[in-house]
Amino acid sequence: MDGEDPDFSKKKQDHMSENITSPEGAGFRPEEPGTGGFFDDVLEATGEDYEDEEDTEILRRRPVWLRAVAFLTILAFLGLVAATSFPPQKVRLLDLVLNSFKLQEDIDDSLMRAVVQINIISPKQGVPLAAEQKSGTGFNIDPRGVIITNHHVIEGALNIAVTFPDGKTYRASRCSSRPEYDLAMIILEAEGLPVVPLNASGQPARGDKIRVVGNPLTLNNIVVEGKVERYLHLGSKPDRVFSIDAPIYPGNSGSPVFDRNGEVVGVVFGIFHSSENDKEKIFGLVIPIREVLDLSRVDS
Repeated sequence: MDGEDPDFSKKKQDHMSENITSPEGAGFRPEEPGTGGFFDDVLEATGEDYEDEEDTEILRRRPVWLRAVAFLTILAFLGLVAATSFPPQKVRLLDLVLNSFKLQEDIDDSLMRAVVQINIISPKQGVPLAAEQKSGTGFNIDPRGVIITNHHVIEGALNIAVTFPDGKTYRASRCSSRPEYDLAMIILEAEGLPVVPLNASGQPARGDKIRVVGNPLTLNNIVVEGKVERYLHLGSKPDRVFSIDAPIYPGNSGSPVFDRNGEVVGVVFGIFHSSENDKEKIFGLVIPIREVLDLSRVDS
């Protein structure tokens, strides 16, 4: 097991702990798909009935340039809505997807099949009698359905649904969690489900290559790669966690971290911001697999 980094001072630890968030805490909210309501409102506002012959004739007599200006105005409005509705993370969406396709070429497909999307219905904060939906990532470690994810993903859930890459969805029969480690376990009632292997023999060392499979930014089964940066203590965690130099986004909470042998060595639970040479860098934070093994033993 890798030792504590002597250069990692208490001052840096304090700085990191102040800037730690879950990927979902970054302010990203998936946009709801459009329903076409905007265009209905535009037609209602014009008061035009295109089935009326007189009105149709008036429309035909309008100058072409006027209709062109109106069309361009609507396009500009839609462009403004699109630009302000999507978060900055969407800018690199294409690169994220293309890199994932390349990495999937040499990753075992059975590992991909065991990484799931978790959809939660929970009470909406500050709004009585209202609910909201959120999602995260998880992975299955038992053919009967034992899903590992983060506590903050399922916290306050009224309903939990787990969807596998093949499209099959299962309802949680029960769940348990350890908030101090930000870990949770969802129990399903199923048989013959795909599973991921766990590396119970030890922890990755600094510099080891890793890969993360998850559902960031409302996408499914996106693969990213990086390396283990260092082990560190966080004030809110009883034991050490480790950081990874890999792109982590909202929706990655609960993602499995695989070593070079395709075994899970940890679970993504957050990110932190670090400044080096006046440049800000974002690292993923990972709970070591031993805590997952302890959770599964306690609740088995």
